Amino acid sequence: MELIQSLLRLGETNPNFAISNSDDSDLLIEQKIVDAKYYGLASEERVRKVYRAKIWLDEEAREVKYQEVLADQSRRIGVWPSSKLEFKRSIFKGKVLFQKEKSVAFGFKKPLDPKSFGKVYDYSFDVETIRDPVRRTIEDAGWKFTQVILE
Repeated sequence: MELIQSLLRLGETNPNFAISNSDDSDLLIEQKIVDAKYYGLASEERVRKVYRAKIWLDEEAREVKYQEVLADQSRRIGVWPSSKLEFKRSIFKGKVLFQKEKSVAFGFKKPLDPKSFGKVYDYSFDVETIRDPVRRTIEDAGWKFTQVILE
C-alpha cells in the first residue's frame, strides 16, 4: 500500500523517530527519549523514557487510527545516608494532548571514578515533532488522521 510505504520512508529519513511494521498494529512509531545509567556519590541511577505510537489503517474508510504510548521508568539504589531502593514506572496509552519536556543530569559514568563525572544525559522531547510529520503525510495522501484512546 502506498501510504504504508510513505510512512516507512518518513521513518527512515526522520532523525527523531523510527517507523516499522508491527505484530499488534499495522505500523509502530518509536522514539527512545532517554536511556541512561549513571552513579551518584552513593547511588546507582537508571532512567528510561520511550514514546511509541501504534497505527492502524482502515482502507475502506481511508482513515488512520493513531494511539500514543509514553513509557517512563526510573530506578535508584542508594546507601547514603540510609539504604534505599526506589523504582518508578508509568505507562500512558491514549491521546497525548501536549507533551514537552527537557532534562539534563550529571553524575559519574563509572562508580567511584571521579574522572568519569560529567553530563550523563541531555534530552528534549516534544510530541509534536513526531505527530505533525506523520499527520501531514497521512493527510497529504488523502486519508483521515484520528487519535484513539483504545485499540
